[in-house]
Amino acid sequence: MQVLADLLRKNEAALADRWLELILASYNPDTAGFFKQQKNRFANPVGQTFAEQTRVVTERLLAGEGIEAFQDPLHEIVRIRAIQEFTAAEAVGFVFLLKDAVRETLADSLRDEQAARELQAGLHELERRIDRIALLTFDIFVSCRERVYSLRLREIRAGYVQPG
Repeated sequence: MQVLADLLRKNEAALADRWLELILASYNPDTAGFFKQQKNRFANPVGQTFAEQTRVVTERLLAGEGIEAFQDPLHEIVRIRAIQEFTAAEAVGFVFLLKDAVRETLADSLRDEQAARELQAGLHELERRIDRIALLTFDIFVSCRERVYSLRLREIRAGYVQPG
């Protein structure tokens, strides 16, 4: 596990960048391009939130922090995706893309048989942690969607919005 941890820490920025690229690929190309290119926080709050919070999640994952440490950064991402036109699976599926990013980042090391054997146990544990993070993300998503529907219902009852 230590070999994997050292290798991932050495490639932490590349891992976070790759994960962000995979997340942005879930958007149409024009939107993804805007999220990537526009660095102004005020002109592009969504892209900047994704960039910042994916780095925080990656950092905390590699530091071995407990599941509660992921609540805030995941909430920042999920509250955006919860109001977009995503299904529940699409909205939280970005967490599983982290597994792909890890494997892509480690691709060269995994080609070497000896290194691959040393990394397998650590990868299995890391992917189990990512699965637990995904479950937390789903809970966050449900909470955000409930809030959105509650607000819509309140607006309808107050007569501000026409139903339908």
